[in-house]
Formats: sequence, C-alpha cells, structure tokens
Amino acid sequence: MTIILEGGLGNRMRVAASAYAMMRQTGNTCRVLWLPQWGMHCRFDDLFLPYADKGGRLELRDACGYERLLFARPTWQNLHLSRLLQRLCFRHIILAPQIWHLNQNGFDYVAWFRQGGTLMTAYRDFYPWSPEDLRSLFRPTPEVQELIDERTAAFSSHSIGIHIRRTDHQQAIDESPLELFITAIDQELEEEPFLSIYLATDDESTKATLRKRYGNRLITSPIQASRNSTNGIREALVEMIALSRTQHIYGSAGSTFSPIAACLGNVPITILQREGNGSVDLLCT
Repeated sequence: MTIILEGGLGNRMRVAASAYAMMRQTGNTCRVLWLPQWGMHCRFDDLFLPYADKGGRLELRDACGYERLLFARPTWQNLHLSRLLQRLCFRHIILAPQIWHLNQNGFDYVAWFRQGGTLMTAYRDFYPWSPEDLRSLFRPTPEVQELIDERTAAFSSHSIGIHIRRTDHQQAIDESPLELFITAIDQELEEEPFLSIYLATDDESTKATLRKRYGNRLITSPIQASRNSTNGIREALVEMIALSRTQHIYGSAGSTFSPIAACLGNVPITILQREGNGSVDLLCT
C-alpha cells in the first residue's frame, strides 16, 4: 500500500503514525511518501533522521524522481496528469477529502488495504496510533536537535506551552482569541511565580503583545514563521518539540500542531475555545 502525506507538519506526522499502526495490524508492506507541496516546502530528511523498520515493512521517506511525477498534487498546471497516472497504476484509491466521511461511517481500512494495489492521499489520520508510534518514526536530525536544546535551555522547573495559531487558520482566529490565553497564563502565574512560558505562534503582533506583558519569562522564536522555506519548516519543528517539553500546553481550536506536540511529550493539553475547552480529532490512543 502507498500513502502520500499531505498538509502541514502535524497532519503529516499523524498520517504517518496511522500508517505505522496499520502496517503492524495488516502485516502488509507500506511506503509512506513525503512530497514538498504548498505549505510544506521542505524535505523529510531536512527535518528527521531516516526511518528504517526492522522488518522492512514500512518505508517513510522523501519521494524519489518518478514518484514526484506520479504522486504530484493534480493541478491545472500539470493538466491533472498525475491523477490519470495514479488511476492507471492503482486499483483502489482514497483521496484526502474523503477520509473525514469514511471515519464518521466506520470504514474498514484494514479490509480495504488488504486488497492490495491501494493508494491513499491523506492529511487526516485514519487508524488509531499511539504516542510511541509517533516518537519511533520522527527523530530530529542533529542540527534540529541542537536548535531545540538551545531554545529550551532557559525553561524553568515549571513551564507551560502556548500555541496561538493565526494568519491562515480562521477557526483558531474566531474561536481562540488572545484573551483566553492571557487568562490561562495569569492563572498559572498565580500558582507558580517562577513560571516560564514558551510561545509558539505564526503572528508577530501576538509575540509583541505577550512579550510586553510577561517580559523575560516569555520564550519564543526570534524568527518570523514561514511555511515557504526549509528554514521555516525546520523552525516549526523546533517549536513543536519545545512545546512537547513543557508541563502543560494551551492550544488553538482546530489546529493539530499542539496536540501532536502533546503526544510527543505525553503532556496534558487544553484547547482554548470561546464555547469551552475542546479537543481536536486525533486518533491518538
């Protein structure tokens, strides 16, 4: 079976974890391919160490030459040629937009994958996986690990992670306003005066506002967020793992970024929303 990772960093990580769990269930071989796309202009090996399954049943890697053509996202620019090629090469195909509906209806992915000749494109997980699956698959390169260690060196004995998603995520903007995070941080400060706060955000004005309010106890990236370069995506991974090293994460509605960080670190997470604290639809067990 072949699975093409789509979407941002958190979405790709959860799909790969689903594939890993599925592989163990079915015993099938599985290749999980990482292609740079809009919003993810970065290679797998720019972020993570190679993954080698001991049984040789799972490949998690960058797509190679012909695969970049075969599995390219169909657009008017490539005349949707890749979709035609996929239908010629695979007997059974599930496309990313279908997965939410299939999940809601209890679709039997195990039986589907066991047919063979299967292709899935996905940005949503489709099979229950564990935090250990995630940690097994995704190990940062030494260069990324050095950046993570530098970023988290100033954490106090009690640190919290704040993930405020803005710019391209309307649900987070509408349902997780800044005042909810300020209230949560102030409540934490009442209980822990030596609190350190790690802020991960894609919005520079949010950084400025919280830096002015919390001063040196606020730790955040000095780099403006970007999904259009390798350095920008590498910085996002540093942010994710920094969040995973805190004692509690407060996240934004609808984003998988901070829930994946919570899974990586086995850290409790609270999604802050106007209508009460909610959750994100991860199939993490």
